[in-house]
Order: sequence, then structure tokens, then C-alpha cells
Amino acid sequence: MGQMEEQARQPGQERLPPWPPALPAEFADPRYPPGVPPEAGEAAARLLRRVLSPLRLLGHMTLAAFFALIAMIFVVASESSADGDDINAQTGLAVGLPMLAVATLLLVLLLRSGHRAVVELNALLRQVPQAVPPMPGRRALWGLASGLGLLACLACGAAGITEVVSGSDGEPPDPYKALGLFSWTAVALLWSVPGLVRAFGHRAPRRPPMPAIPPAGWAPLGIPAPPPDSHEGRTRRLYASYRGAAEPFAVSRLSERLSRWITSLSRGGVLALTGALTLVGCGLALLAAVVPWQVDDWLIWPLLVVLIGYLVLLLMEITHYGTRPGYLVVYVLAGVALVVMSWQGHQDLTLRERGEWATAEIVSKRSPARGSTTCEVRLVDTEGAAAGAGRELSQRLGNCRSFEPGDRLDLFYDPLDRVPPAREEPTLVIPAWFGAIGATTLLVTTLFSVSRGYTRRRELDLLT
Repeated sequence: MGQMEEQARQPGQERLPPWPPALPAEFADPRYPPGVPPEAGEAAARLLRRVLSPLRLLGHMTLAAFFALIAMIFVVASESSADGDDINAQTGLAVGLPMLAVATLLLVLLLRSGHRAVVELNALLRQVPQAVPPMPGRRALWGLASGLGLLACLACGAAGITEVVSGSDGEPPDPYKALGLFSWTAVALLWSVPGLVRAFGHRAPRRPPMPAIPPAGWAPLGIPAPPPDSHEGRTRRLYASYRGAAEPFAVSRLSERLSRWITSLSRGGVLALTGALTLVGCGLALLAAVVPWQVDDWLIWPLLVVLIGYLVLLLMEITHYGTRPGYLVVYVLAGVALVVMSWQGHQDLTLRERGEWATAEIVSKRSPARGSTTCEVRLVDTEGAAAGAGRELSQRLGNCRSFEPGDRLDLFYDPLDRVPPAREEPTLVIPAWFGAIGATTLLVTTLFSVSRGYTRRRELDLLT
């Protein structure tokens, strides 16, 4: 025995490894799946808790309700302006615009904080896909709240369609009530769908986990990643602040010559081109407000479609050139203001240029639980060449709470009965404010956006 121990102690002689062998460090923590390092699991859990935070959900719900309230304020202001009640219209505008600015700022801050957490979580999960924790309670909370929002979206949309088609409570269709319902539909849709995506997203894949550290030069999915200094790699860095790093679509991409020409412009050239394109959009909004009453009132609809399509195409070009996501939110709000200006300006200008004074009698009165009071009127005595005595107008008079059926009043109405009548001649104050604010904001936003894009392209050497 002694000789055997001495032989075992002789230097250079190999010893057998201990059995059983020690487990790797990443398998030591039973809280995480096999192959997930503890630090990666803790980071994924921390980031997912930020993404699915109940306080963040409460913030989104509060802002959704806030935007719904703002939408109703603008709808009521538009209806008051169409009815000739400039005091209520100006009050609604003075209250709604600051509320819209505050809500937009809060929304941008909330989205930016959540976007940072999502970007960090996506980067982590690309390396360790199995690290994402289940968190069923938070997912269920987000899914339930977003599902209720989607049901509210469907209910408001169905009610709006019903109001447009057949009216409600035995009354004819009310366009402003339908507009309010559709605005609520849009708010609920824009809030509930991202919430559902967030509730059911960021799940661990069912396939076997990929290596935590991919080979050099290869992306996590086995697709060769472009070198960071290549043109494609620098292009991805240009769009790193977007939801996806892929190059956004734009009409200019359809022409290689046009794409090269845009990237060869100087900063002054880019700003001049963008300013000119933005002014064209503002001109289209002005045409939609001014032209239809001179040609045909139904022309307002194709002009609005052209205006919205042009603004969307311009937004795609700005997004492709490179900008901050916050600028895109402000751009959309400015575009909405221009569309509202076109519609409200068309109605006010049509009534102002074509309207006539008449004595009218209240036939019926409707005071719904939501919205303002409207009245059906019959012309009693008309002025001018238009013969209309005894005719009931299809367009209802708004802001008539103080009147009762049988009362008579002086009315400024459209002889063609295509826009709502008013008790006073329209002053075009509301569309002028919407147009001025929308056009100025749109121009400033686009110029700042492309200036930011030019700076980023110059830093990444993407200018030709």
C-alpha cells in the first residue's frame, strides 16, 4: 500500500478527473431554462417588467381617454363653428389645442421610455432567445385591458356606421355624432392593437435554443450580417431608432436615378425641396376648402383623398430620409389639422358665399345624451331668388337648445341644402386657425426632420 501511495504521489503522473463532473455555471441556477446565463435571465426579466409595467398600462389607458376627450372637444367645436356659434367654437379650440399639445408630449415621453426597454430586450433576446420569462399575470392584465379596448373600438365603429346609414333614436343621421364615434374608434384601435401585440409578444421560442454567442460575422438567425462599415450596415444604423432596421419604403426608391439625386443634394437643397413639397400639401388643403363650392360640393371628397394620400407619401419620404420618431408624431397631428381645416373651411366658405337669410320655424328638436342639441327647421319666408318658403331643410340646425318647436328665428342657410344652416354668417375663424397652426407646424416639422436626416447621413457617409 505504501508503494502504491508513493507511486501516486510521483510528479508527472496523470490523475482521473472527479466524478460526477461539475455542472457548467449557466446550468447552476434552476430559475432559468438550460443554456441561459443567470445575468441574461435577470436582465430579460427586468426589461420585460418595464415593458409590461401596470403603471405603463395605466398611463396608456389614461392617455387614450384623454385623446378621446380631446377628439370630442374638437368635434363639438367644429359643430359649433358650422352652426355659427363662434364663441363656443373658439372656446373649444382654445381648450383643445393646449390639451392636445400636452397629451402629445406625454405620449411621446411614454413611448420613448417604453421603446428603449423594447430595443434593449430585443437585442438581448437575439442572443439568448430562451431568456424571456413567462410573466403570465402581467401578460393577462395587458391582454384583458387591450381586449376591452378592442371591443370598445368595434362598438364605436359599429355605432358610427349605424349613425351614418340610418341615424339613431328615430332621428336622421348626424354627421358630427358619427365623426365623434369614428374618432373614438380610431383612438381605441391605436391603443388596443399595440397593447395586444405587447401582451402576446416577446415569448421564448419553442425550437431548441441557438448559441448564446453567434460566430463572428453571422446574425443570430444564421443570416450573414453586413459589416458595420459597409453601405448596408451604415444604412441600418441610420434607421436604428425605428421599430425595424430595414430600409423604409418610399416612392423615390422606385427610381435609382432619383434616389442618387436626392442623396447628392446639399443641406440647403434638401431643405428647399422639402419646403416646396410641404407647401404643395398646404396648397392642396387650401384647394380642398376653396374649390368645391365653386364647382361641385361633392368634389370635396376626392380632394380630401388626394390631400391625405399626398401627406402620407410625403411622410414616407421623410421617414426614408431619416428622422426622429417624435417628429413623425407631430407631422401626423399637423396633417390632421390641415384635413380639419379643409373640411371645416369648405363648409364655412360654402355657407358664407352661397348662403341667404331666411325666417325659419323649428319643426322638431333633438337633445341626445351625447352631443349638442339639433333642430329640424322649415323655411317660412326667404330672401333672394331662391324659392324655398315652406321647405324643410335636410341639414339640421345646431346649438338650438333655447328654442322649442314652433319658434321662429332668422337663419342663414344654403339654398342648395348641402351644408348645415347657422344663426350667424360664418367668419372662417376656426378653419383659419386650424390652417395656420397645421401649415406652420407641418413646415417646421418637415424642415427639422430632413435637417436631422441630413446630419445623420453625413455622419454615416451616406451622401453621394
